[in-house]
Amino acid sequence: MRCSLDIMKNHYYIYCTVAFSLLAGCRMATSSSSEPGADISEVCCWNSIVMSGNGQYLATVVRGGHLYTSSDGGAKWKDLSIVPDSVIEGNKDWWSIAISDDGQKLAAAVEGGHLYTSSDGGAKWKDLSVVPDSVIEGNKDWRSIAMSSDGSKLAAAVGGGHLYTSEDSGATWTDRSTGAIADNKDWASVAMSSDGQKLAAVAKSDHLYTSTDGGETWIDRSTGTIADDKFWFSIAMSSDGQRLAAVVYYGHLYTSDNSGATWTDRNTGTIADNKDWTSVAMSSDGQKLAAVVSNGHLYTSENSGVTWTDRSTGAIVDNKYWFSIAMSDDGQKLAAVEFDGHLYTSEDSGVTWINRSE
Repeated sequence: MRCSLDIMKNHYYIYCTVAFSLLAGCRMATSSSSEPGADISEVCCWNSIVMSGNGQYLATVVRGGHLYTSSDGGAKWKDLSIVPDSVIEGNKDWWSIAISDDGQKLAAAVEGGHLYTSSDGGAKWKDLSVVPDSVIEGNKDWRSIAMSSDGSKLAAAVGGGHLYTSEDSGATWTDRSTGAIADNKDWASVAMSSDGQKLAAVAKSDHLYTSTDGGETWIDRSTGTIADDKFWFSIAMSSDGQRLAAVVYYGHLYTSDNSGATWTDRNTGTIADNKDWTSVAMSSDGQKLAAVVSNGHLYTSENSGVTWTDRSTGAIVDNKYWFSIAMSDDGQKLAAVEFDGHLYTSEDSGVTWINRSE
């Protein structure tokens, strides 16, 4: 499979085209079972990656491909989409994945498809979109999913649709698209505090919104520094929901230290000028940040975004089509994926990197 990425300032298209070749081309991971050891060396179209609190457990999804997990910090991987009769068997247009602090609960979303959850590290899965009369029944263009620390609370957003929350690990859902977030929005990303009470969400060519009551009510925060419509792409939140970081595609990176009430534009110094930001991650206390640029570099900060270091040296030198980044609670461990490339991990806050898909 060969994948192509085309993101423009006012439009967002991702597509995968199948190309068969005896000599080259991307392919799905090869493995005869779901045991650790799946070959991810030529997997492409990585779309989302997440990490448990201690960085030991990772999960990642591939657009037009499979769902993978690791229990050893990314050294070895399981392909969970080859388990016979599993509801996640086979290729799917995976878009987003979330993980609990202990790495045992997972939630994953498919664009133009369903929502799925697992409570045993990915061994078994439930299809939540087949429950009769559920507000999430049927196919939807899911774009982002977030989870509380214990995995009991979830928030999921639909591109060109609504935002939903669950307080029982996904068994039942509530449509939250009323008030400030009424009507369909092209949701891009949603983040959640550890207890699930505070949420933040961004929509493309739209605004940034926050909630302090588990998604029941919302406040439009797009005033002052972040006024007007922006092509928001990703948002991250500290454990207590006080600190936030959000990025704009072909734009700037912003941070807040008061739950989104006010924002600071951080595009100075190393990260000056407009960049094609695609993902941002944050440590539990909000002090450490990591962010990536499509067809650009990977950056980290150790002071809540005040200053930044360009980490694109060694294994991750040169421009890459970065698409997603994850961080452990203490900010020491990181994992990042290129959309049409490789998967990398770091155990020293991004100073050095290991290519896990060579």
